[in-house]
Amino acid sequence: MQRREFIVGGVAAMCMAKSAIAAADALLKPGLEVVATSPWLANGIAVSSNDDYFLNFPRLQGHIASPALARVTKSGPVPFPGNQWNKWQPGEDGLNSLVNVNACHIFADNLLWVVDQGAPQGEKAAKGAAKLVAFDIHSGEQQQLIRFDEQALPQGGAPNDLRIHQHFIYVTDSGLGGIIIHDLQNGRTLRRLSKSTLLRKPDDLDQKGFRGRVLQDKSGTRPAVHSDVIEVSADGMWLYFATPTGPLYRVSTSALRDASLDDPTLERQIQKVADIPSTGGSAIDALGNIYLSNVENRSVDVLRPDGKKEVLIQDDRLLSPDALVIDKGWVYVPAPQMELTSSNNGGKDATKAPWMIYRFRLHV
Repeated sequence: MQRREFIVGGVAAMCMAKSAIAAADALLKPGLEVVATSPWLANGIAVSSNDDYFLNFPRLQGHIASPALARVTKSGPVPFPGNQWNKWQPGEDGLNSLVNVNACHIFADNLLWVVDQGAPQGEKAAKGAAKLVAFDIHSGEQQQLIRFDEQALPQGGAPNDLRIHQHFIYVTDSGLGGIIIHDLQNGRTLRRLSKSTLLRKPDDLDQKGFRGRVLQDKSGTRPAVHSDVIEVSADGMWLYFATPTGPLYRVSTSALRDASLDDPTLERQIQKVADIPSTGGSAIDALGNIYLSNVENRSVDVLRPDGKKEVLIQDDRLLSPDALVIDKGWVYVPAPQMELTSSNNGGKDATKAPWMIYRFRLHV
């Protein structure tokens, strides 16, 4: 082979190798894809087995005019189920309507579960207005309605998010700090770890926004959101929880459901998992990887079972990334701009419509 031919051939081979590496690198680096837009502030998405999308809209200060829950159609979000549940108006008690929906999920039962705090941000919920409701995703008919009495949800409590494993529903209380467990088989509800210091925002940690900006309202009052993040391991043995500031903890679900254990005894069984940045939402996979919406970095991070952390995707469009959903190899993530709401932005609401829901491919 002539030297020129060798060099040309070598250069061509190197170019092909670089192209192959670049192509492989592109496959490993996920990109955001828009799956839904909303005229209302949306902080949660539920995905059905048929790839139907549902969005929930919390009624925060300055964000009252929404249907609370909607199905995504080709023409945009449409109120779901589209009857009295979507017709709440200020001043009403909200007993049989959706008032302030903070989370929506579809689990193995193929029902759309929603967590309704029962009152707009900063207001007191009427007795029985804080509730869990499950709807048939096709007909919109109510299939389950679970209300909380004062023993399960004392004054000042606020149901935040839920997970279901087998016939047990686990709910975090972000108002006071605590875990609520409801048994779907016998209808019994149990409140655990009420006001435990490990379920309340640590005094020395502040909830932050992008690049570490401390969130506060116009008077300088900072958010004091307590137990929020919640996950249950695939085998149902562990419940993970955290405040939005962290740390992340876990506790055995069998101990959690054991009514013979008092809260001080149960608290001693809580294990610290990791310190985490300010977090909007989470998800867990069958391998025990925990995915976290990193608000400070506008990213989605993964915490491996061995304790290693990794940034999966970083994009400035992920403004206050919130509740995560993993479905068919996709990670869905809303960007509700929470850090720009008036209560987090010095009294000025700098949010802008539309609100975006994204997804990216998960490469494990």
